[in-house]
Amino acid sequence: MTMTLIKGRYQIKGFEPDGDTVHFLPDDITLWSKVPGGNKVKQDADGSASLRLDGIDALETHFQGVGPEFTHQPLDLGAHAARDALLAFLGFTQVVQGGDEKVTSATPETAPGFILTGGADKYGRCVALIGKGAPVPDADSGAALLVDVPMLHQTANHELLSRGLVYPTFYANLPKELRLDMAATSRQARATKAPDSVWANDVTHSGAAIEDLGSLTDDLVILPKLFRRLADYLRLFGPSLDHLPAFLAGGDDEYFFSDPRFTTKGLHRIVDVIGDTVKLRPAIEDVVFLEK
Repeated sequence: MTMTLIKGRYQIKGFEPDGDTVHFLPDDITLWSKVPGGNKVKQDADGSASLRLDGIDALETHFQGVGPEFTHQPLDLGAHAARDALLAFLGFTQVVQGGDEKVTSATPETAPGFILTGGADKYGRCVALIGKGAPVPDADSGAALLVDVPMLHQTANHELLSRGLVYPTFYANLPKELRLDMAATSRQARATKAPDSVWANDVTHSGAAIEDLGSLTDDLVILPKLFRRLADYLRLFGPSLDHLPAFLAGGDDEYFFSDPRFTTKGLHRIVDVIGDTVKLRPAIEDVVFLEK
């Protein structure tokens, strides 16, 4: 599977970047039309667009979901660390953000880089591997490239995953060779459990004891995809988890393990709910989700 190379500049002033989302302006905005797949990239007035980093999921710094207000995962236990590492990797320093997570100033104001994309998600975000400077080997912007593991290792996606600052979360459009390498990288990071990594405090597989929404926002480090489902459930139905399996069964999460011909629908099939404790049964790098 090939991916489209697009060169341009990262923009963060006036935006709310986090550990897996950042804004990008192509040198040639017409190249957004070359992004493969059925979803179109949603552009701002200047032709820039939001990127979602492929293959990873960072702790949420500003998640809205079904509620009227934004919520977040523990900011001091990995959410801000992933964001800060991403911005530093891209070349930004002296980044100042307000209480709403919006960047008010940074040096430089934009940073050059490239993206390798296989498509956009349903929200119009371009899903991409992202790098700084120019890729090696280089090619013309707009070219379709067969992306290999050495190219993957030039990206922020690999950097954040190797440091354990983000979780692996794979979708079917990510080439298998890259997915397998990212899975191995994630397993190594989880085994290392660096003090600043999400794995140092992760309870996704050991079990998250949930009292209320505050447990998720202040104390528990869990897979962001699971956090988003739990945050929505708690805001809709309150602290009791009695109906959580039914809520998860009603979601549109569809996935497979090794063979894409055999998919399963509903997180209730891989998430155990015992009293007030929730845990994911399989290792997250073994699960491949279908893009909706």
